[in-house]
Amino acid sequence: MLGDDNLKKIIILILIICMVFSTVNIFAKDNADSGNGDINNALKGKGFYRVSEYMYKVSIYVGLSDDTDMNDSINSFKRIGNQSTYVKPSTFTLPENTFGTPNNKIDYIKGANLSPITINEVITGNVPPIPITNGGNINSVKSYFGDTRTLIGIIDDIAEKQGTTREGLLRNILFTINGKKGFYPPEEILPIKSNGQYQNKVAWLIIYEPVIITYTKPNSNGYRKPIAFTATEYALSQKLGYFNWFWGDTGQYVACMTHSDLPNSVVLEESWVGIPVTKPLLDGIYWSDDRIIKGGGIGMRMLEPSGSDVKENDTTYDYTYRVDTDVITSVIVKATNGDITPDKRHKEKDTRKSAYTNPSDGKAYVTLTANGQSTTMPVVIPDGDSQYAWIKWRTPSKPCEVTVNVSISGNSSAKLKDGGRSKSFKVKIENLSDNVPPDPRPTDTMPNFQIPDIPNKANKITAEWGIYSAVWDADYKWHENWKKYHRGYYTRTNKDGSTTRVPRYKWVDKGWWEDYGEWVYTYTQYTGSINASMDLIPDKHNPTVKKKYGEYTIASGYGIDTKVSTGITTNAPSSHYTTAQNVITYFPEFNYDIYWRLLEKTCKTTFEFKENIYSTFNSRTHFTPLPYPDGNYEVYAKVIDCWTPDGMLRVNLSDKVTIEGNVYENWHIAPSSN
Repeated sequence: MLGDDNLKKIIILILIICMVFSTVNIFAKDNADSGNGDINNALKGKGFYRVSEYMYKVSIYVGLSDDTDMNDSINSFKRIGNQSTYVKPSTFTLPENTFGTPNNKIDYIKGANLSPITINEVITGNVPPIPITNGGNINSVKSYFGDTRTLIGIIDDIAEKQGTTREGLLRNILFTINGKKGFYPPEEILPIKSNGQYQNKVAWLIIYEPVIITYTKPNSNGYRKPIAFTATEYALSQKLGYFNWFWGDTGQYVACMTHSDLPNSVVLEESWVGIPVTKPLLDGIYWSDDRIIKGGGIGMRMLEPSGSDVKENDTTYDYTYRVDTDVITSVIVKATNGDITPDKRHKEKDTRKSAYTNPSDGKAYVTLTANGQSTTMPVVIPDGDSQYAWIKWRTPSKPCEVTVNVSISGNSSAKLKDGGRSKSFKVKIENLSDNVPPDPRPTDTMPNFQIPDIPNKANKITAEWGIYSAVWDADYKWHENWKKYHRGYYTRTNKDGSTTRVPRYKWVDKGWWEDYGEWVYTYTQYTGSINASMDLIPDKHNPTVKKKYGEYTIASGYGIDTKVSTGITTNAPSSHYTTAQNVITYFPEFNYDIYWRLLEKTCKTTFEFKENIYSTFNSRTHFTPLPYPDGNYEVYAKVIDCWTPDGMLRVNLSDKVTIEGNVYENWHIAPSSN
């Protein structure tokens, strides 16, 4: 700790860096949001950081299949390079011996250690400032990391570090395209254009995490160690006891940045690749270490497979729903310029005035309309915070396009995320009809068939949302206003015996009550969790069934039945959610692709196969292929359309039977007994 005679005043200049980006090639998908916050980092005699010195830690992933997307787990992607890449602006020089790590948030969630490295190589470019900590704008950050030139530049840098080319990075990776697994020409995988069209047949994912360089408080030699950490790494190092970013004798006194502003700066809007949404907190509220590690300080952009018939930045629809489905479309409403209150009594303290005794409405009203249905939701929100507003509506019975309109009236502080007061969503309504497999035939063959792995899709099992309410907490104070009143006369006898008529007065306090109270807000939080189970059982007309230790074995060519049970556990009223409404099943003989069966709801929480037209008994069954090899026969199911204001809950299930032998082994030809 510094002595008083050694203290120096640390002056941190807050730079607002204005950058103009000429971004032409923008990704179709982004996933990043930002909280609101004030910079309060001018701490003296302790650790410090400069708002001009920031970076981003970037990781690049490529999808291993042409149907890999943000709903898959990160294991469905291949990381390019063996560590993350640092990208910084050209406005400062990286200090010597800056301490960092090779890992990203996903590595840490998987259990990676906080491994120290000295940062020797960085990419320098026109990197936008980080929101909140560095006065940046989230839209500029999205644009930068959504520019394909940024993606290609980082891929080239990774290739150079590994002594190869961008094409060389991909030559030894197996991709599955159109159901065929193999090595593909790099030009079909890379996000490059030919004749104006992107050629990448698989998705590319950028994960970026803001980094702030902190200079620790001086050691005995006066040396301050530069630490370049993400929010996750600041939280991990605090949790593990390596550093104390808070206060006290060992404290660095930069916790406002490490545990408030930086984790708030960039957060996910939607759960991608299994990383949950962790909402920003109000300015000045410190995140816990575990909350930061879970989801603070991370953004993602995805370039979807483009091919010859998919145009760049194809964002025709904002949402896709199924026909005849109850859905919830939600928006985030923020209080941007003062509290949104139930009424405006706080505008007038004087309790005598009509503005106090009969205050005008202070709420905001969010009106949402969709498919001829409309709802208006009143909201009250404390300044700087936000909550969902939503409409629960039924989609049309036929495929079409629906426009969802949103408008805000009332309190002018209420704004949507983009700063406006109105917005429209273009919604696609699709028909999730059966794509029923053909009737299996005795002549069917499965040459070179290998039993495929079950798809590895990401779940969204839980959702969180809430509603603010407010009550007035009165604080009355009397405002004195003394008045002098004439109360008549009285006769006074003087010393000489004469009398004098003297006026009589009385002082009366004609004051009034003033109310210095305030609105006290309560946030009622709701949660929802989807639960589902799947049972795959042999059809009751199957004579080959064997059961051992709860596992079934059957011969190929016979049918299997399934029951999927679903439910939702929530503390919310029914207007806040729907139960699961669709279950889709896929089968290994079609590589969990091409054909599927849409299950039918047979009771309130149970789904089963529809009656099979090829079944002699009209059973709810699916026939296994006769030539299917001995081994596991595992059916994969997607449970979807369980809607909340926080999005759709979904869960992926599977169950299996074992194939041993085939239907012919149970048939034989015998001579007549006559």
